Amino acid sequence: MSEHEDGFEGDVVLEVDGEPSRTVPAVLAARFDPRAGHVVWSGRLSAAVEPRTSVVLTTPHGTARAQATERDVWGNTRVTGIDRPPFPVELLDGAAPV
Repeated sequence: MSEHEDGFEGDVVLEVDGEPSRTVPAVLAARFDPRAGHVVWSGRLSAAVEPRTSVVLTTPHGTARAQATERDVWGNTRVTGIDRPPFPVELLDGAAPV
């Protein structure tokens, strides 16, 4: 597991309705979107999930809903967050402890 500023890289538990949960590698990141006026997050899962499918991702820091948006030629799935990110984000949580 690797922690990036306002992101997460490592294994997540992926839940899709009607399927058993599974652990998959993921890279997730958050940023402030000035047009939306809030923090948005997205990422890539090393798993094949059909686009427009709602998923639930769990990291060691928390759980959040996301939507699968597209698949690449290698079978990875891009996701866009719906809930608060399932990892610490300085803008939301304050400065990280030193």
